[in-house]
Amino acid sequence: MRGFVVAGVSALALVFAPAAQAAGPDAIVLKPKVVNSIVGTELPVTRTVESPTAGYQVSEPSCLSFVDVGLDEVFNGNGELAEYRGQTSQKSDSDAAYSVKQAVGVFQRPIAAVDPVVALLFMDNCYGVPLDVTDGQGARETWTITKGKSGDTSASWSMASATGATCYVQMRAKREVLLQVKACVPKNGERIATALADAMEGRA
Repeated sequence: MRGFVVAGVSALALVFAPAAQAAGPDAIVLKPKVVNSIVGTELPVTRTVESPTAGYQVSEPSCLSFVDVGLDEVFNGNGELAEYRGQTSQKSDSDAAYSVKQAVGVFQRPIAAVDPVVALLFMDNCYGVPLDVTDGQGARETWTITKGKSGDTSASWSMASATGATCYVQMRAKREVLLQVKACVPKNGERIATALADAMEGRA
């Protein structure tokens, strides 16, 4: 998806409108207390991520951008990333039944922030196909992606693993900010992911 911009998407004009300067990523990433409140349970193991994640391998390489949030392919695809911050939260090091991952990038221009969203909106070939995924630590899993509600500057999808886990992803652009959040929870995952993204967007 590197540098992929589709002209003619009507709402792209919105990102060019004069607006207040975007907040920095540290102000947008939700604090653990806020995450816990939205998820409805304590997620005491929290880690800050200083740069986008690389090293994933996918059986269908063109679908890489769907298999996690905070990926280098997404945030460094157009070379205009100015600041980045991510955060992971889960029950324990060995228990990811409840987990949340946030990723926030601030770009040099608004169009650079919306670019990755627009690219995903046109990648329908990745839905409904089992994808074999190997992360940077060598862990392997098979995921199937299902398309969710999307707009001109937003995209969402769910991920179902072969082992029964389900995660919900929200991706949104606002001014110079691109934010992503992934919620992996046993129930109400779509609602929780939406609430987390709404809270993050409200800070952008």
